Amino acid sequence: MTHQFTHTTSERRASTAIVGSVGRPGLFVPQDFIKYNKDQIGSALTSLEDGLDPDELEQDELEGGYPLYADEGNDSTNDNGNDNGNGNDDDPSMSSRLLTPHRPCHSNSFSNANSRRQSFLLSEEAALLKANRIPIRRLSTGLENTTSLYSSTNNSTGVAERSNAAEYNYISPNNICTDRVCDLENDEAIVESWDAAVKMGKLKTTVAIELKSISRSSIPLVITFLLQNSLSVCSILAVGHISSEALAGITLGSMTCNITAIATIAGLASSLDTFLPQAYGAKKYHLVGIIFQRCVVLIFTIMSLVCLSWWFFAERILINFLPDPKSANYATQYLKVNSFGIPGYILFETGKRFLQCQGIFDASTYVLFVCAPLNALMNYTLVWVMGLGFIGAPIAVSITYTLMAVGLYLYTTRTRNQINPMKCWTKFEISRVCRNWGELVKLSIPNLIMIVSEFLSFELMTLLSSYLGTKPLAAQSILATMASLTYQIPYGVSIGAGTRIANFLGAQLPESAFIACKSSFIFTLVIATLNCSIFLFGKGFIASIFTNDEEVIELSSRVFPWLAFMQIFDALNSTSAGCLRGQGLQRIGGYVNLFSYYIVGLPLAAFFAFSWPAAHPMGLSGLWAGSTVALIIIGCVQSYCVLNANFDQLVDDAIRRSNSY
Repeated sequence: MTHQFTHTTSERRASTAIVGSVGRPGLFVPQDFIKYNKDQIGSALTSLEDGLDPDELEQDELEGGYPLYADEGNDSTNDNGNDNGNGNDDDPSMSSRLLTPHRPCHSNSFSNANSRRQSFLLSEEAALLKANRIPIRRLSTGLENTTSLYSSTNNSTGVAERSNAAEYNYISPNNICTDRVCDLENDEAIVESWDAAVKMGKLKTTVAIELKSISRSSIPLVITFLLQNSLSVCSILAVGHISSEALAGITLGSMTCNITAIATIAGLASSLDTFLPQAYGAKKYHLVGIIFQRCVVLIFTIMSLVCLSWWFFAERILINFLPDPKSANYATQYLKVNSFGIPGYILFETGKRFLQCQGIFDASTYVLFVCAPLNALMNYTLVWVMGLGFIGAPIAVSITYTLMAVGLYLYTTRTRNQINPMKCWTKFEISRVCRNWGELVKLSIPNLIMIVSEFLSFELMTLLSSYLGTKPLAAQSILATMASLTYQIPYGVSIGAGTRIANFLGAQLPESAFIACKSSFIFTLVIATLNCSIFLFGKGFIASIFTNDEEVIELSSRVFPWLAFMQIFDALNSTSAGCLRGQGLQRIGGYVNLFSYYIVGLPLAAFFAFSWPAAHPMGLSGLWAGSTVALIIIGCVQSYCVLNANFDQLVDDAIRRSNSY
């Protein structure tokens, strides 16, 4: 059993981030609840091979392809099916690895992306060795086993003394595998020093070490999520100063789009999270391409019907359901224009998974770094400079979605990455892609139900606020946007913490995993306290950024204290969910979330808003009070489960999962 770290934050981010209401990512994915065994997936993939040319199958065989889910003695199982004991081991989307995690990377065997992945893992191990004052030694003579490095110990420092039997070279923790150079000898020195230190119980961590590690890994994630979140925030900022009706309208339009389009696309595309990594892990490269094409055409077909319904039925449906016809009209305009950007969004979401299955996790981030600022510029230019008003915001969103797809296409076709993602592309033929949709649909439907259910838990708040009037709905838009914006920080921390905990459990370091859990809560509570203070002391100023309407500003300011108090428990919810994923206990969090939102939070929110107290119901404050109660339950229950888990048992579970592959 290996003791090495095996997981990176990029992989875990790719496996969890499904963006929902107002740019708020979901904490759980369908695979947390819906399980498929290897036989089911293998059988489905075999049927999906129908349509591949014999020449393509032969070419894949020459590339070294092997049968899907080969016997245990086959190298394919060892190198591509072993997840080595983390919280995602039973997640099909994460079960195919692109290299053997515990082996040093050979420059002539692994791709550039895998070198970066290995570099990250080795640097994490080297940093902890350095923090424990354990030297990374490279044996020059080759006469001694690495365990002799730790044959004698200095009592005061716990650092191994130099053995007289052999000569050692000390290497820098940073002198490891890079993008261009992979020093195998140095990498092996880190691996062997780490393994020996773990076996002899010399590796310890502290809260200070973990706070530094979690902050370092979380900052890039937070920046990425803020950029992603800005796509929706910029439209709300641009439209908010037109009128309260326009602000309410874009909120309703976004809500409808999220439920009928964004959630649908995410649910249907989630089948790729299962099929593509398995096909790529078996080196069935052309099968990756044809599954991708079939999924794209399937989603295009379904979404064309959705977009047509926006054009011909949306207004009459919204007017019947919503009390304010003007806001409903704005929402309809938003949906009609946004329909032109849906093809781009489909290609971006599916293309992202096409690259991720090949180990390319950063492409979508690079695209966002370019498109997010352009989106902000276009919103301001179209709405205010060119004078298009409200309609300029959905135009900017549609153009941004299209540019995101173009950016991903350019990365895929022009990248100098040694992986060469185009090797998975296959010729596009209608007769081949319009067949065997059944397996994709069969896998997508339960995923779709799960994703829509999580989206609805947030979107129903917007729908309920619309019955309070246009002004409360406009205020709800401001509050939800700010809640989502501040949520990105603990969400980034949750992924960084989950990765760290999973790695400690996989390395059989239960005490370190527990310290990592405690450290993540400390870090999150500090951030949540800062967010709480900002909302309490800057409530009026924040609201005025979004709108000039004094009534909306006043209403928002009255509700901001609820939002400020909620920050503590929303942050606990996010971080504890990440810890549960790292522990392999993510199902607990999923069930607690569903119960708390649908059985407790939403009914209470509706009761407080419309019925309590009877003389003067709480209105918008009641909606947020109900949500706060739900988050208190979630945060407390999940945190209790995280901190009171049997970490020794979690290590045993990690070993069992690892050995099952």
